[in-house]
Amino acid sequence: MTGLQRNFWLMLTGRSVSKLGDTFHFLALALMIYAKTGSALSVGQVMVASYLPMLLLGPFLGVWIDRLDKRRLAIVCELIRAGVVLSIPFLPHVYWIYTLTFVVAVVGFASSSSQSALIAQLFPKQELLGYNAKIQTSMQVMAIAGPILAGMVIGFWSYTAAFVVDALTFLFSATTLSLLAVAAKSATARGAGAKKKQFWAEFSAGAHYMWKLPRVLNATAVMFTAMIVSGMFNVLLVVFSKDIIGVTDTQFGWLEAGIGLGLALGAVTLTQVKKVDLLLIVRFGILVDALLIALLGTTESFYTEWLVLVGTGMFSVMAMIASATLIQTEAEQPYIGRVLGFYNTVFMAGTVGSMALAGVVEAYFSVREIFVYGGLLTAGATLLLSLKRLRKTNVSTGQSRQSGQAEA
Repeated sequence: MTGLQRNFWLMLTGRSVSKLGDTFHFLALALMIYAKTGSALSVGQVMVASYLPMLLLGPFLGVWIDRLDKRRLAIVCELIRAGVVLSIPFLPHVYWIYTLTFVVAVVGFASSSSQSALIAQLFPKQELLGYNAKIQTSMQVMAIAGPILAGMVIGFWSYTAAFVVDALTFLFSATTLSLLAVAAKSATARGAGAKKKQFWAEFSAGAHYMWKLPRVLNATAVMFTAMIVSGMFNVLLVVFSKDIIGVTDTQFGWLEAGIGLGLALGAVTLTQVKKVDLLLIVRFGILVDALLIALLGTTESFYTEWLVLVGTGMFSVMAMIASATLIQTEAEQPYIGRVLGFYNTVFMAGTVGSMALAGVVEAYFSVREIFVYGGLLTAGATLLLSLKRLRKTNVSTGQSRQSGQAEA
């Protein structure tokens, strides 16, 4: 086994097992909060605590990700996550749970972004899409199996047992990260140089640098546009399925599984894609996803809805993987953490804002109308954002010169 293959399998198993832990965490957390409070509002509040770090802190955490050794940072974050999640079931008050959920989300975002940046460091740029797709395929399988396994653990034992499993998955992830063969010398050099800069100067430099990446900016705009509808879609899907299509609880579980199947199929499909423009995949994936959401608004049966949801999962994940790979291939290592931070903040702003608006929009339009009009508007916006062909901009020479001047 070559060093490249060894790194790939370590990254795949580590991220997949960590993803399994995430599914245990969110299911156990939601069920435990509801059992303690009997309030759906409390469950919503703890979910907000999980989303806020990416929305509020993304670019700021990106500065630290670029400053530090990414592998070591990810290891420390996974170890912290293991300790914190293990303490959650023993907390006496729900507000402490909200606080630690926020902490777990902050550390988890830092870990995920560090590992995403690390992938760009470990594998050849021309092969990144294939590696990302294979890793995401394994992670999506875990996302499908995780809730089932978590439910069994909670049913046979307790919420605490689920959090113990969650902690163990993070320890496993930290172990696999520690075994990666990374170019330590270059990582140290980048960290030493970054420490000479002031925080706000680095933050500003990251924003300025991202502005010089038109393809990354375009992908970010396309994904933001998609999330404006997708956030509402996620909130209103249960209303549409239960009240309009009339599915049972069991059938709704199959619908959720259909989305998971689509996510896995999309990731598998990208493992077979060679030499296709990543920005084209982002645009095409979101365009088809938007049209499928519009089509969903016209469906009348459970089976048609299931097929459409498989499609939405498939094409949305293709766009997500391609956009992440686009950042990994076009952003330089000294800036990749900040670029990922800005991207994730914009992405999450669209998602959270859309979720918040879902109830307001529903007061004026039916759920069917929201899906149809929202999907068509998103498709139209995506087409407008796709009119211009954007070529990759080489900013490495100028940025290296600016970096050298800043460090002098």
